[in-house]
Amino acid sequence: MIEPKRARSRGFTLIELLVAIVVLAILAGIALPNFRDFMRRSAVTSQANAVLADLQYARADAATRHVIGMMCASTNGTACTGTNAFENGWVVYRETAPGPTASFGSGDEVLRVAPSTRDVSIRLVNGTGAAVTSVGFNQEGSVLGNQALSFLVCPLPAGATVGESTDRVPGAEVLLSASGRPSVRRIAPGGSCGS
Repeated sequence: MIEPKRARSRGFTLIELLVAIVVLAILAGIALPNFRDFMRRSAVTSQANAVLADLQYARADAATRHVIGMMCASTNGTACTGTNAFENGWVVYRETAPGPTASFGSGDEVLRVAPSTRDVSIRLVNGTGAAVTSVGFNQEGSVLGNQALSFLVCPLPAGATVGESTDRVPGAEVLLSASGRPSVRRIAPGGSCGS
């Protein structure tokens, strides 16, 4: 009786499998830090664009409707926090009772509410670096108080309260001229990310 030929089994040998795992581990070790940096750069860009869009919206609304447009830090969309930390969210609203004692209240019309963000700090400061709690636009679209302001958007290291701009993940500064015109520029490594 003739025995049938056995089919040769196909697959990997143990050595081939170990080599493949080692190569995969090396590639993952190289790619993972770069991927994390990519995600953090993406978060900074996304938040800088969100701030820029809401500033442009508030300015356009103020100039178009001849009202006072405001933007302040807010954790719930119903009250300003009174801080310059915008990473916990913010609100864009139309001030219905402008004046020196104006504040965000139930009579004001909420236009937009931005949620909080993780891994990014967003601080509003004036030209000297002092904290500013809100920004407003008059009927001409100029900044209330006629001063230039900056939103400093930086990656937030674990356990820190203020972000830092680094070579690998630079921060972004959303500049707002006294005339109300916004622009964005990169923050140099080691540059200020606010207080």
